[in-house]
Amino acid sequence: MKRRWLLWVLVIAFVWVVLSHFAELKTLATTLTQGKWQWVALALALQIGYYLLYTALYQAAFSTVEVRSRVWQLLPVVLGSLFINVVAPTGGTAGNALFLDDAARRGESPTRTAAGVLLALAADFVMFAAVLLGGLLFLLVKHDLQLYEIVGAIALFVLIAALGGVLLLGLWRPTLLWALFGWLQRAVNGLAARLKRSPFLAEDWAESTATEFTGASTAIAAHPGRLLRTLGIGLLEQLCDVASLYALCLAFYGPVSPGVVVAAYGIGVLFWIVAITPGGIGVVEGVMPLVFVSLDVPGAAASVITLAFRGLSFWLPVFLGFLLLRRIKTFGGRARAVSRAWGVHILALLTGLMGLVNVISAVTPSLMSRIAILEQVLPLEVRHGGHLTAALSGFALLLLAANLWRRKRAAWWVTLGALAISLVSHLFKGLDYEEAALASALMIALLVERHAFHARSDAPSIRHSLNVLIGAVLFTLAYGVVGFYLLDRHFSVNFGLGAALQQTLVMFTQFYDPGLEPLTGFGRYFADSIYTVGALTVGYALLMLMRPVFVRQAATADARARAKVIVEAFGCSSLARYALFDDKAYYFSPGGSVVPFVAKGRAAVTLGDPIGPAGDIADVIQGFVDFCQRNDWLPAFYQTLPDHLEAYKTAGFDILAIGQEAVVDLTTFSLDGKPNKHLRNTINTFSKKGYRAEYIAPPLPAVLLHELRAVSDEWLTMMHGTEKRFSLGWFDDDYIGNGPVMVVYTPEGMISAFANILPEYQLNESTIDLMRHRTEVEEGTMDFLFLALFQWAKAQGYAGFNLGLSSLAGIGERKDDPAVERALHYIYEHINQFYNFSGLHQFKEKFHPRWEPRYLVFPGPASLLPVALALVRADSGDNFVQAYIKDWIEQRRLRHRVNPTQ
Repeated sequence: MKRRWLLWVLVIAFVWVVLSHFAELKTLATTLTQGKWQWVALALALQIGYYLLYTALYQAAFSTVEVRSRVWQLLPVVLGSLFINVVAPTGGTAGNALFLDDAARRGESPTRTAAGVLLALAADFVMFAAVLLGGLLFLLVKHDLQLYEIVGAIALFVLIAALGGVLLLGLWRPTLLWALFGWLQRAVNGLAARLKRSPFLAEDWAESTATEFTGASTAIAAHPGRLLRTLGIGLLEQLCDVASLYALCLAFYGPVSPGVVVAAYGIGVLFWIVAITPGGIGVVEGVMPLVFVSLDVPGAAASVITLAFRGLSFWLPVFLGFLLLRRIKTFGGRARAVSRAWGVHILALLTGLMGLVNVISAVTPSLMSRIAILEQVLPLEVRHGGHLTAALSGFALLLLAANLWRRKRAAWWVTLGALAISLVSHLFKGLDYEEAALASALMIALLVERHAFHARSDAPSIRHSLNVLIGAVLFTLAYGVVGFYLLDRHFSVNFGLGAALQQTLVMFTQFYDPGLEPLTGFGRYFADSIYTVGALTVGYALLMLMRPVFVRQAATADARARAKVIVEAFGCSSLARYALFDDKAYYFSPGGSVVPFVAKGRAAVTLGDPIGPAGDIADVIQGFVDFCQRNDWLPAFYQTLPDHLEAYKTAGFDILAIGQEAVVDLTTFSLDGKPNKHLRNTINTFSKKGYRAEYIAPPLPAVLLHELRAVSDEWLTMMHGTEKRFSLGWFDDDYIGNGPVMVVYTPEGMISAFANILPEYQLNESTIDLMRHRTEVEEGTMDFLFLALFQWAKAQGYAGFNLGLSSLAGIGERKDDPAVERALHYIYEHINQFYNFSGLHQFKEKFHPRWEPRYLVFPGPASLLPVALALVRADSGDNFVQAYIKDWIEQRRLRHRVNPTQ
């Protein structure tokens, strides 16, 4: 959990860095588009080579101290450390800690890894110092060496000496190294004592760390070939970085002396290292142009070259480091999932921004110099169509961004197509290679993250949308061709069949009319009708393409049989029996668990916790989440127990208390004593009047079922409702007839009330589902029914009797409860005029039960509304609007059955 919050802190820090340096980043983006693209591309390629070599430097250093690693394994850690050093400026220690933690999670020694990090830094700084010396000598020859440059170089040499000194102490003076670490341990633990905390470092930390460092130093001395390889890689990566800066000079200025490049590079990177700001932000941008200007490079060119170099060598790796955090072992599975989700969300936001760029670019005049080039190769109609196509693709990208946020695979494909069209349209409308480059970059990012877009769309809806699109195209072609051919008197053009076909295709696909001039109002109406058909058809097709998967068929007999075996073996709640009802679909985990759910709209709602082995709970939750993501559903769990809340939180869910379940403890339940006097009176009164409660085992005879249905219909009429679903059963002859019931008979032998009894399988507890009575019954009939149920269950050896959920009871009563729960408490207190929540709670309270909290588990605040709507639809068994109509029809039917004269 702490690592998840750490990742969120890093995300917020990244956003802060971007916003705080937004002006610089905007200038950088503009700068990169102004250079000669071939040299900019070469500089980018050299920077990629630089960071690969930089990663290889760490791999070689680790190999020298006998820590196993691979380049591709270390690349996310290297870039991630750059990002962390920017957002958490601690002199590089935060980024270096990433190496230690990652190595520890791979089973390697953190102390030897620390020695490897020191060796990599020392090798990097030593090789850079060689380049820096060349630059300082060049400045000295040019009589341009400044005092601040000398001071910075001295600071670097001191740092190199310190890094090398620690490693050499381990080789030559182990006892002195042990004393140094001992002093450090006492200082750190002394600080902990002042803060009244337990010691930060263990008692044997100094000894064990010194021993590990000594072993690492000995390994370095024992492998001189590996050490030389490390230094060689360090030299290559420095030369690669210098070459990148030279390529940028060619891109934005022209050929310059190698000495100028080395001097500017040396001083710029020097203050990147020694500056107090993270990554030398603000310092490098000031120092490097000064060196260029002092060596006769114009100020404007010097600033542009510096900005471009910083963009490629600093800002781009920092951004990549943020995106690659999810691949680092330091952040657990959930944290990596959060990072992956943020990557998807960023791409969705960038897609929306690209849509805005398209729309703005489409209505902005193109540069005349570029238009002059296009006029030589493209006709006016194509350029005009490019503007319109760019605008339309922009609107499409705005619509697709929301579906990319939902990881829709179909949206990913369509977005790639829209970006490809956007790329071409920007080039055709005004040779706008800047917007085309943005579209290309976004396409590449989407291709790189292609595996993240896995949510399916509803297959029948896709087929329907394609059929509609094909049908609309054929209809529009026939409609337009015939119309233009027969109605050409309404236009300024006389259309033949070929011209009519071409005109219709252009208007349908590109939404503009080259040279079309209606002469009459009917002509304008006819032309507009083609636009309307095209827009509605394309919009409807996109809507169908993005629909979540619908569960159209009930679970198979095999799936129900498999679910029944698992429920009977592991079910241990009052909801277990409902998992086998016909309205449920199933997800089965590899670990032998089952998740019964109902999918409505965007949400897949599970009734209760997953059912299965206790050790499988975390895996089945994550498996169900992945299953829902593939189908574009929001996963939610309704009426969960408190037992697995931590597992849900670890999986990233939010928790909302929704009520309490009443359980009567039958081991202590008794009718004796003053508090239960009213219950004894109920039993005695009903017995004296000739009422009796009878337990009837299945199968129930048809005559009894007929009478129970009559009671049920009468109760439904009285309650002004119809049968519910999902978390309740409904009166079905097979369901009721194959389970036990408790029936209350009047003195005349008529049934006045009943309840059907459900098992809880592996929990030594009994419960009921339907509890219904006639319109006119003796007061206290339901009390009499429940007391009979308790007595029967106790006689059967059950330890408890579950009275079901009291919705909204006991939640939001404290000031420190979540705002949503306090709002639900307000509803609980004020909704009784519509639904007697408190009355139901008071009825159960008279039996002195213990109250157990129940929860709604959902993905986050944004998902609460679709989850609530899905619960309403699942409860109604259908679309809730349709359910309202069905309720009205059912009420009419029931009133007629109960009273045929109505």
